[in-house]
Amino acid sequence: MRHIQREIAGRVVLEDGFKKPIASVAGIDTASLHDLAFTACVTVDYNSLEVKAKKTSMARLDFPYIPTFLGFREGPPIIDIISSLELKADVFLINAQGIAHPVLCGCASYVGVLANAPTIGVAARKLCGECDHEPKKVGESVPLYYGGRAVGWSLKSREGCRPILVSPGHLVSLQSSLDIAIKCIKNHKLPEPLHLAHTIANDEKRRMSQ
Repeated sequence: MRHIQREIAGRVVLEDGFKKPIASVAGIDTASLHDLAFTACVTVDYNSLEVKAKKTSMARLDFPYIPTFLGFREGPPIIDIISSLELKADVFLINAQGIAHPVLCGCASYVGVLANAPTIGVAARKLCGECDHEPKKVGESVPLYYGGRAVGWSLKSREGCRPILVSPGHLVSLQSSLDIAIKCIKNHKLPEPLHLAHTIANDEKRRMSQ
């Protein structure tokens, strides 16, 4: 599995390969219940953040949860939902790591390469790397370094919340990953399309568990 991750990491493009100006951004999140994955994708207008489309799916998971190997577990249902979209977003925000990963292949990079889609990873906790200091003010960002290179950002997105970790997945530059994430922040810790996808995925999980 590490060999596969390294091979995929070698195919990651850290240059902007998305349409400009950006018209739409989608957030994708997956909530799991035993061996079921509930995946939600919410596409919003990039300028107004108004919802343009929503889609959900349910799939069986055939890979266990193992830290740093999330792509093998949640990657397939995320790729499937991207492939099924009638309205393709210009950039996808995924609740996972991008290159801020021990072998530079978090789930957002895994998905980006295999789906050939511009992706950004947005996560609540870091897997690796260090920052010079933790951002304190809302809107402040600090580079995240790992192995002597910048792999992402620690971003203070909301007062009273710990910073989120933003890293490019595929076809997005380091700076653009931060700029796009900040542009999509509204009233929540996560960027708006990702917050909505997270809420919907977990609502589906709760509905099925009742």
